Amino acid sequence: MGKHAAIAIAWIAGLTTIVVPILVAIYLASSQSLDAEKSRAGTLAAEVLRRSDLTSEQIYAAFEKLEGEHADDPCSWSNIARMREIDLGSTQLQAVGYIADNRLMCSSLGIHGAGIPLGPPDYVNAAGTSIRAGVELPFVPAMRFTISTREKSGYAAIVHRVLPLDVATYRPDISLGLVGKDNHELILSRGPFSPEWLEGFGQAGGVRLFDGEYVIAIEPSREYGYTAYAAVPATYLDAGTRRAALILVPVGLAAGILLALVVFYLTRRQLSLPALLRNALRADEFFLLYQPLIDLQSGKWHGAEALLRWQRPDGELIRPDLFIPAAEESGLIRQVTQKVMALLVRDAAALLQLYPDFHIGINLSAADLENPGIIDELRTILQNAGVGPGNIMVEATERGFLKTEHAAQIIRDIRQMGICVAIDDFGTGYSSLSYLTTFELDYLKIDKSFVDTIGIEAATSQVIPHIIEMAKSLKLKIIAEGVETEEQAQYLRERGVHYGQGWLFGKPMPIGELTIQLEKEKKSPES
Repeated sequence: MGKHAAIAIAWIAGLTTIVVPILVAIYLASSQSLDAEKSRAGTLAAEVLRRSDLTSEQIYAAFEKLEGEHADDPCSWSNIARMREIDLGSTQLQAVGYIADNRLMCSSLGIHGAGIPLGPPDYVNAAGTSIRAGVELPFVPAMRFTISTREKSGYAAIVHRVLPLDVATYRPDISLGLVGKDNHELILSRGPFSPEWLEGFGQAGGVRLFDGEYVIAIEPSREYGYTAYAAVPATYLDAGTRRAALILVPVGLAAGILLALVVFYLTRRQLSLPALLRNALRADEFFLLYQPLIDLQSGKWHGAEALLRWQRPDGELIRPDLFIPAAEESGLIRQVTQKVMALLVRDAAALLQLYPDFHIGINLSAADLENPGIIDELRTILQNAGVGPGNIMVEATERGFLKTEHAAQIIRDIRQMGICVAIDDFGTGYSSLSYLTTFELDYLKIDKSFVDTIGIEAATSQVIPHIIEMAKSLKLKIIAEGVETEEQAQYLRERGVHYGQGWLFGKPMPIGELTIQLEKEKKSPES
């Protein structure tokens, strides 16, 4: 064998030693990635189906209850009271009503005069229920609703159009939807849809397939005439990386290095914010600001809400609407809550000891309300700060109450400690009013988006008085967020809202400024 031949064989062997493991690893990674995407798509489709079946179950239960009453006048106040009872007892329905001549004549929200025109149904299913998709109602113009109507009785159930599709996806361009089981007509969708995805699947459940462009999961309902689907774009698979590596195989080691750099770059992009978040938690890059809560009648400072802020070492501020979702998706939100508690003890222990009637509110996530350990953590706050339970209030959004049984017990335990509980941003989620009756609560916080409608001609301006009256009937103290004008404050004051929070009274401030303001108020002649 000649020298040149030996060198050639050595190069070939060296390249083979490098390239073959890379190709095998890429192939295995691609297979595992495809299996993982099929599993994720199946989980998403199953969740869409579960939400849709639950919604349908509550819709038909509402129909049966209303039709069983045999009301002479569907829009009598006694029948509207039944509609409200059904609405409050449902977790999926936004309202229940009665339709005649393609007009919504009345609903659990009241009588609608000559009726709200809805137009003809989009279609009628085999069960005799007509469907109107994408209906805009004048009192909530920014949202679209699906209205299901029993043709024989005229009773209707109103559901937020995206409620069945309000599934937490790990990527924004995943397609979700519902189609008719027999005709494959599209009922609801988010993202692209192709009828070819459903060809040849029959009525079998648990179908998983890859058509070259999407990883698709199909789940038909056993009880109702629709099928749920989820489709994940193929761009998330490693096929593109694999093809690129196959092209670069002739260059051997350079291809492996380039692939490693590409994978490192993509991994770093995907994990950069969670990684920075972990480092920030260790490096103490977080701090709290406190926004005061004002008694609207007396003008006194009643409490404050602790707001978490993140400042990088280079001075960059990371917005909460970026890092809080990242913390939830990466499983770090419990550590973030624990950091808030530690900062609160560090900042405010002396202030709360000096003002025993003053409280500071902290926000709890859905993960906190699912973990019984939060009780001991709150107890530790009180012990370390040397304050009473009245100095702390916990706030949770409607999303935090989704796992009803766990959250309800933890909230009961928190209140038994003497700590008050508030439902935050009420009215901005897709839940019904049943949360207010299911959970033991002390405060209801009206979201800024509703406060902004005060004094302007907008259909949504009629929502805030309903929220106020509902809170009063349930004996909840009311806090209005985002109060920015005296006109808004006067409106809320006249309607018996207890407390206000917003820039009219004070922007989020450091603990030192909060302490100074409280001292000034204490020394003022009016105190």
